[in-house]
Amino acid sequence: MNLLNIAKHLLRLTQTEYGSENSATTTDEIFVAERLFQVLKSFKDSYFSELYTYDTLEFEDEYDEMTDSEESNDDMTNEEDTDDEMDDYDETDHSDLKNRLTLEEMENIIEWVDEHPNARFATISNRFRKIKSMNYITKFREYIENNGTRLEKLKQIEAFMFDEFYLKRTIEKEALHDTDLELYAIQKARELNWDTFKANAQNWIESKRTLISKYSSHPILNSDHCSFQQEYVPPRTLSFTGERTTEVAAKKKYNITHSYTVQPVTSANGHLLDKFLLILQEKENTFGTRVQQNLIIPPNVVVRASKSGKSSDEKHHTFLNEVLRPLVGKKFLLFLDAWKTQTDLTKFRAVFPNQDTQLLIFPEGSTDYIQPQGLSLFRSWRFIHEKIENYTYINRTEITLSDRQYFINMHSVIHNQLSAPQFKNLIKNGFMQARIANETNGHIEKPKDVCFKFYDLYCSVNN
Repeated sequence: MNLLNIAKHLLRLTQTEYGSENSATTTDEIFVAERLFQVLKSFKDSYFSELYTYDTLEFEDEYDEMTDSEESNDDMTNEEDTDDEMDDYDETDHSDLKNRLTLEEMENIIEWVDEHPNARFATISNRFRKIKSMNYITKFREYIENNGTRLEKLKQIEAFMFDEFYLKRTIEKEALHDTDLELYAIQKARELNWDTFKANAQNWIESKRTLISKYSSHPILNSDHCSFQQEYVPPRTLSFTGERTTEVAAKKKYNITHSYTVQPVTSANGHLLDKFLLILQEKENTFGTRVQQNLIIPPNVVVRASKSGKSSDEKHHTFLNEVLRPLVGKKFLLFLDAWKTQTDLTKFRAVFPNQDTQLLIFPEGSTDYIQPQGLSLFRSWRFIHEKIENYTYINRTEITLSDRQYFINMHSVIHNQLSAPQFKNLIKNGFMQARIANETNGHIEKPKDVCFKFYDLYCSVNN
């Protein structure tokens, strides 16, 4: 492939589209040109080229010119669909949206909505197909105001570090060291007010210290949701040297875009309570009669179904009534995340009327800093989950990884293993990192050392 021919044709296309006006070349333009040249070089040694197409959030402007009658019909249809799914849809569970939409995309959506203040929901949802509720718009505004979550901030810091590194080395030819990269990261983190946000989350814990001190560690509880894809696709793979594009195939696209959720309960003294909630994704909000008859439910699992595979008002009531209530006494303090389905104190009091039972809701966006299960338990839960799935792949185990019974059995086993006394300090450590508990902690055993010791065994061969 001749790069010179490509460059000539690119120049001709550019002149045709934008004219041939001459002007002084800026540093930014040189920077962009050098990065574009690196992209062109990647084609030179390629044996073949592939064209990728992507779904976009935006559609043609035909929806802007819809008649009032068409909009009215769409409104009726959307309202009916929304009514059917509203019980299942968790309006505040927008973490999945943030994984699928970038901050820039959210800003573009909000900009369009602000430019069309009288636009109906039917018009908005037709133009931006991933908008399923007007509540999305509210959440996007909150997300943009907070400059994104931890993951978004990490991406911004990473991009800033790369741009600074490229500028200093490629254009200014400066000598750089590890300390320079650290300074770039700190500079961007301060710009994003990251340290301030973490301090505010910890200050919230301190503001609740008087209430926390009224409870011993045993009845201080935490519960959170952890979602899993129906089919695990490893993020890394071995490949050929020099391969330009590395792709991994999934058995079913449905299984990597659909998920299910586990919700366990832990205590500040290091115990994983005896039951957890598992929400599987189904076409309807319930299992069919035949499915219910064939499922085998272990005693440590309460299984429910939903269209989204996530929690809802109904599923939260199941959690309170069937998971939590049989396991607690009349006095406990429960920490939950700021999902709307969980924040209604009236629903909590309907199950736990005793005033010695208290509910505290973490501030929105604070999960990465003060959510005990997010700081310790779920890392180990996901680790064991990955090991089990890797084992089935390596040993060609005859099992359907997207089968309902497989999900139930696997997470029942994971819950059983993490309930072992060896992991008491690991669970306590989450509460200590969140500064909810101030107790001293002993040596922390991890699943890698307790559950997978056989990985260290080897066979010796006598020559």
